[in-house]
Amino acid sequence: MKRKFGSSGSMASRMYSGKALGARSRTRWRRQPKPTFTVARLDGIALPKPRAKRAMGWAVALGLLAALGAGIPDAYSGLQGSDLFKVRKISVVGHSLLTEEEVVDRTGLSVGSNLFQTDLVAATDSLMSHPMVRKVLLLRRPPADLLISVEERSPISLVASMDGLIGLDRDARCFPLPTVPFDLPIVTSFNRVTPDSVDTEGSEAARRLVGFLLDVQDRYPDVWATLSEVAVLSSHDALIHLTDGTPQLIVRYDRTGSQIENFKAFMAFGPQLADLAYIDLRYENQVVAGRTGTDSLQVSDPSL
Repeated sequence: MKRKFGSSGSMASRMYSGKALGARSRTRWRRQPKPTFTVARLDGIALPKPRAKRAMGWAVALGLLAALGAGIPDAYSGLQGSDLFKVRKISVVGHSLLTEEEVVDRTGLSVGSNLFQTDLVAATDSLMSHPMVRKVLLLRRPPADLLISVEERSPISLVASMDGLIGLDRDARCFPLPTVPFDLPIVTSFNRVTPDSVDTEGSEAARRLVGFLLDVQDRYPDVWATLSEVAVLSSHDALIHLTDGTPQLIVRYDRTGSQIENFKAFMAFGPQLADLAYIDLRYENQVVAGRTGTDSLQVSDPSL
């Protein structure tokens, strides 16, 4: 009699009990029942449930905040009347053109006043109205110190005006200069040939000029070191004088980089500078040089 045996797979399925050797049985996760609270009595007094305790805690906290808010005006009034907060020191930082006395006098602050009675808003506005001041920050340092942080206007060039030299900063703002020496290029003929004044706030011509000066200062320090005068020809053009013996350069306020690169390429050919009256760099990809005695300096605006 022949016996039929199934495949090895069916045999394995009959022998396998469904649990691997050494396997641990998993316990099913059961939802924990919510704790129940009972009201216990201690000497006849009922203890509140936890929710009631939280509600009482919030009520106490809100009550403390309300009491603190109501007491803030009284506390601030106490600070204003306390001798502990009398100003003993006023410090000034960030100034170089203005003296410390000038800054403090401008704010109207004084030693001996109460630290919390000083009007810092009025002091800031008064100091910001000074033409040489760009930014101001005033800070109280309890118990008895005041700090004045000043950012002054720093000139990038000097402008020749009817009243003498004035400063021109990177914001295209003009301001009177203190009696200290400055080694900066001088801008001439601005008010004479431009439709708006150089000291007019928001002057587009002044912004173009300042953009050109900053570009030269940042990217071409070798040219900036020899820059002596910028004679304004129009709202877009200027005549530049250098101190290294180079003839006058005629430039536009835009395309600063390409103009100076063309100038350096032209100088690399070794031209006879003594024979040149000017070098015009305003044209794209070319340099126009005028000769002494034959070419007069007739400058016009190529954009017109």
